[in-house]
Amino acid sequence: MINATDGGPSSTWSSISLDPQFQNGLVPMPVIVADGRAPGELPIPSNTTVYEFNPWELGSFDPTVYGFAPLEFIGSNFSGGMLPSNESCVRGFDNTGFVMGTSSSLFNQFFLHINDTDIATVVKNSLTKILSDIGEANNDIADYTPNPFYHYNNATNANAGSKRLTLVDGGEDLQNIPLQPLIQPSRHVDVIFAIDSSADTQYNWPNGTSLVATYQRSLNASGIGNGTAFPAIPDQNTFINKGLNTRPTFFGCNSSNTTSITPLIVYIPNAPYTYQSNVSTFTLTYSDSVRDEIIHNGYNVATMGNGSVDAQWPSCVGCAILSRSLERTGTAVPVACQQCFQKYCWDGMLNSTLPATYNPRNVLSEAIAKRKPSIAWMLALSVVVAWITT
Repeated sequence: MINATDGGPSSTWSSISLDPQFQNGLVPMPVIVADGRAPGELPIPSNTTVYEFNPWELGSFDPTVYGFAPLEFIGSNFSGGMLPSNESCVRGFDNTGFVMGTSSSLFNQFFLHINDTDIATVVKNSLTKILSDIGEANNDIADYTPNPFYHYNNATNANAGSKRLTLVDGGEDLQNIPLQPLIQPSRHVDVIFAIDSSADTQYNWPNGTSLVATYQRSLNASGIGNGTAFPAIPDQNTFINKGLNTRPTFFGCNSSNTTSITPLIVYIPNAPYTYQSNVSTFTLTYSDSVRDEIIHNGYNVATMGNGSVDAQWPSCVGCAILSRSLERTGTAVPVACQQCFQKYCWDGMLNSTLPATYNPRNVLSEAIAKRKPSIAWMLALSVVVAWITT
């Protein structure tokens, strides 16, 4: 889809639902997340409305909107969740590039952080002027006009009276990991692999801020969480002090500690296994060689260096996937899984003291990291694929 001829200008996000491979469950279901943002608003509040684009709908589970519009027909003049009889349906508004670009719209964040960059002063001043003009014209947002939720849920939807629905990058409320669509109780998700490539620290490594933001949102006094279930998450200092941002960590291992069953979160943070992949969010172009090194490092992050750091990691991935199922069915937890949970589950302990500057060295040497995929990994992946497709 992305490599279509001429960039696929006629491709729409809703057309994914018509693809035979997608309908037969042979490819993943893509979900894109965006934040609601009023024109002129730069910092995004933690209780902003989170919208999702799936192949069928655009909408939100948040109590502010709590509704979905058929994605194929956004661009039509909906009012109160209905299309007036004298109005025609509009198709094609959900252009794939526009939808994907919506969740990458962070000009306002660049404006907020430009003084933190190493850009030359003359260039910085020029960019500030350009970005300021863009912001004043409200061209730093994705504009979904007419608003699909116009006069919908007027009592709770602050944007119900506006003809415009304006959206920005889904990570601007600090939730860089797009977890909201997956933690809705109605979707009954057992496990989430949360890949964190955030640039939270001084040297652009993650420190758990995204998970903390999602956890805090679920507890927000405004009720914006709307019943979402999320396991307890420690503070950012604990992430660094206990090394939780250097290796995979499971959160929510013991569901009996929560009032409602949450998904098991397998947190996999970006770390330098073979390459210093701590690039800035505002680095907009990459050479092919840098791209390849980052992707290769990502493979090593996910596989713990092809099992070089922990040969049991493939088994532990399988245990994480099966964890909630084992609980539901009352099945005894295998010894191998008990060992995995002992090793990777957060123990609930905190260390909130101010940490030293986090600037890690590469975990592996190139010689180790470029070994061929291990038999254990190939077996583990085949088991997981077989389990998912049955």
